[in-house]
Amino acid sequence: MITERQNDILNLIVELFTQTQEPVGSKSLQDVIKSSSATIRNDMAALERQGLLEKAHTSSGRMPSRAGYQYFAQHSLVLDRISESEVYETVKNFDREFFKLEDIFQEAVDTLANLSGYTIVALDVEPSHQRLTAFDIVVLGSHTALAVFTLDESNTITSQFRIPKNFLQEDLIRLRDMIQDRFLGQTVLDIHYKIRTEIPQIIQRYFTTTDNVLDLFDHIFSEMFEEKVVVAGKVNLLKFAHSEAYHLVDQPRKIALEIRESIAEDQMQAVRVADSKEPSLSDLTLITSKFLIPYRGFGMLTVIGPVNLDYQKVVSQLNVVNRVLTMKLIDFYRYLSSNHYEVNEA
Repeated sequence: MITERQNDILNLIVELFTQTQEPVGSKSLQDVIKSSSATIRNDMAALERQGLLEKAHTSSGRMPSRAGYQYFAQHSLVLDRISESEVYETVKNFDREFFKLEDIFQEAVDTLANLSGYTIVALDVEPSHQRLTAFDIVVLGSHTALAVFTLDESNTITSQFRIPKNFLQEDLIRLRDMIQDRFLGQTVLDIHYKIRTEIPQIIQRYFTTTDNVLDLFDHIFSEMFEEKVVVAGKVNLLKFAHSEAYHLVDQPRKIALEIRESIAEDQMQAVRVADSKEPSLSDLTLITSKFLIPYRGFGMLTVIGPVNLDYQKVVSQLNVVNRVLTMKLIDFYRYLSSNHYEVNEA
């Protein structure tokens, strides 16, 4: 346990070091910490013995250790702070019409990556929690068709497929009707379970020839089970992380799993400093904030950066983008749910 003065010293060293990347000496703290230089040095030495500070090799100053950053994030970081200076720029970036949900996510991650200089990841609602609310098959040509899924009455996913050689037009209608009858209103998790357990037996009742039908199910539903991950600033990872982290971001399922495990279900924000189980992220910081997607649940916005980032500044930037993103999503879904057409009768 550290004293109140030691806590103030640690906070100030974290602040100064993240801004300058230079070790901090006792004299630099005297204007804020109203104690003698000797007293401050003694407290700095105590913090070093507890593993919260470490001595720089090239000077007598101290800098935060990994444990020091973890302690700061857990005990002193203000999570609800807003950077007023960046509100205008963020609002300006969002001041345009968006035609699909992914475009709004992309604007959010692009804006935050530009503000912070780090790598940003946005996640949609977890796939397993979403419900299939509409389904149809659109024939594109003599040999191809498009499966159209609507999740949560707003999120549309399409999957193009080759029509099996032994399929007739009535087989496509039968496939569509079977999916509508059995899956509408079901969660993605339930659908995944039924495809593995019930559907193989049911197919035999619907189709005289069952070759390739189960494979077709796997193909057209595969994208519905995938995480929707939107990324910006990926190249920034190469400035402060190994190439393994860079390549991890290209694996939607793995990066989504790491982000979801970094924040508890009952948390709205979480800061994880160098404690990821994923080796490529074990030396990095993940700052995650949930945002409301109306009628559907919560998405996640995550900053991936080095351990020595400016925590208070980045949290403030994240909060600004999060709030503007939420407002834009509310407008987007309000428009989707409204009857915006006017019909004039003669």
